[in-house]
Amino acid sequence: MPKKIYLIDRLINENWFDTEKESLPWIMAGKVLVGDIRAFSGKEKVPPDAEIRVKEYYKKKYVNKGGLKLQGALDDFKIDVNGETALDCGASAGGFTDCLLQRGAKLVYAVDAGHGELAAKLRNDAKVVNMERTNISDAPLKTLDPKPDLITLDLSYLSLKTAVPECAGIIKYGGDIVALIKPIVEVASSEIKRSGDINRREVISEILTDLCGYFIKTGFGIAGLTYSPIRGNNDALEYFIWLRPGEAPQNGINGPYSQQFSECINDIIEKSFALEKFDKNNVSKI
Repeated sequence: MPKKIYLIDRLINENWFDTEKESLPWIMAGKVLVGDIRAFSGKEKVPPDAEIRVKEYYKKKYVNKGGLKLQGALDDFKIDVNGETALDCGASAGGFTDCLLQRGAKLVYAVDAGHGELAAKLRNDAKVVNMERTNISDAPLKTLDPKPDLITLDLSYLSLKTAVPECAGIIKYGGDIVALIKPIVEVASSEIKRSGDINRREVISEILTDLCGYFIKTGFGIAGLTYSPIRGNNDALEYFIWLRPGEAPQNGINGPYSQQFSECINDIIEKSFALEKFDKNNVSKI
């Protein structure tokens, strides 16, 4: 039988945590499991091949899983936000805001129609302007100083067809819009909305094609299209679109995604369906 080793040695050697001190709050909160058994101390001896899980491990990096979503999009689109001013619309707890700050944004307007949701660490950050009880169409956003170089959108109820055009009057000239597409919000079928059964290739393809066509017709250039590396609520597949006001191309997607719409859309849909379901209790070193 393999010789048992200290749990803390496995946690550090397998890159769950950098130090014993960092792991302590997670262990004390009951979030470190060996198999299905809660660990009570880093000094416990465990088999070297025992499964280790850390509940809500994604929170080690961002305040919520939204940060992981935006991280994937910024990587795919190769967008550098270092030194930029950003506006995070639909901020909620602030996953996108957290990601933008960690990527070097100098200022983030955290905009949300609700209130009291932004995580404490972000509310207390001098680089964050907490704009709760604010909608994307509200007049104060049109006069922000400085204007945002980048707008991100993560909206739970409002269609991007309504929200994105508002961004043109807010963003700095030449700026970028990165919007999370939630098919359950954009789908026309009331039956699908009620059932939540949105993960169908043909339905998602129709939604993405329709949105791309709409944005081009309304004066936006499409610089990129990709899938979210993390599923949404109820394991719904989600996608990102990268837009630029006033740069509508004549045909297809411009920038790094020069394929025709149908080819690009089919490609990202197939990749998204290969994603594993999101397990908030076992997200390893993302």
